[in-house]
Amino acid sequence: MVENGMLTLFDIDGTLVEGARCHYMAFVRSVSKFYGVEEDISGINYAGKTDPQILREVLELGNVPGNTIEKNFQECLAYMTQYYLANVHQENVRALKGVKNLLPKLQEENVLLGLTTGNLEPIAYAKLGRAKLAEYFLFGGFGSDSPKRPCLVKKAVERARENFNYKGDKILVIGDTPRDVDAAKQLKLPTLGVATGRYSVNELKKAGAVYALENLADVERVLKIMNSI
Repeated sequence: MVENGMLTLFDIDGTLVEGARCHYMAFVRSVSKFYGVEEDISGINYAGKTDPQILREVLELGNVPGNTIEKNFQECLAYMTQYYLANVHQENVRALKGVKNLLPKLQEENVLLGLTTGNLEPIAYAKLGRAKLAEYFLFGGFGSDSPKRPCLVKKAVERARENFNYKGDKILVIGDTPRDVDAAKQLKLPTLGVATGRYSVNELKKAGAVYALENLADVERVLKIMNSI
């Protein structure tokens, strides 16, 4: 990797892949097992949130007392991971349009690739493995690092510097939600918003994305954006 080259940090759900239904079921089963709450998380706007953040919101929505939440919180997250790893082989996680062409091209261009995802780390890699994308990402910031998304961006950059000797300042965060954009903005990093999730190009621009595309299919355009940073 080029020490002073480009570092690009990707979100996973809605940015790299779609179709991770088993992740939803992992929440449902875990909350039921540890808290006896039969809560439908589909009513929550969880786009761009971390797994611990979503879990806490689900439990609060179910009126679970704070001390009860804390008592079983880590065990619940651990079971969620266990459930997902045991069942991920059954689901059809698919790479989104353009992703499978873009990632090898970025590697050819010596772009250092990392993740910033609200997924717990084992779930993130299992999901990417199912979509045959895990080999491109050796590090990142994960929901298991912090419930706060800006901390995940910070952690990913720290790991790039500590573990891959990255010394540059050309860093681009790619995501599909305003929360991805806001997290990067808090660290004064530019973002490329992709309208492959629930938010449009205009909504992502309004949230502060420096760049925004319908998807990642135009590899040359993505490279041009990176070269402009």
